[in-house]
Amino acid sequence: MDTNVPPLPVDAAGRRPAFFSPDGVDQILTMVLELATELWVLRERVFVIEAVAAEHGLPLKTSVESYALSDAQRAELAGMRAEMMNQLFRTLNQDHRPVGG
Repeated sequence: MDTNVPPLPVDAAGRRPAFFSPDGVDQILTMVLELATELWVLRERVFVIEAVAAEHGLPLKTSVESYALSDAQRAELAGMRAEMMNQLFRTLNQDHRPVGG
């Protein structure tokens, strides 16, 4: 273990460490990483769901591609999308501090 590398600071006040300049790069990187993580979880889940359905003789993949949403379902999805966007952009409203600061 390299003892010359200082540990990352931990801030009990809840401020997130900032690793890049100029301002905003850390927030954008956080958002991209959160999106990438969420996307992978969903891709993996869809893959498994389609595989399990196929094992049971259900043509889920083609059924999903031809499915028509109801107005109520569209409204529910719009609410879910708004919540996701709020979660994604929450990092822009957080106080960030420079590393070592």
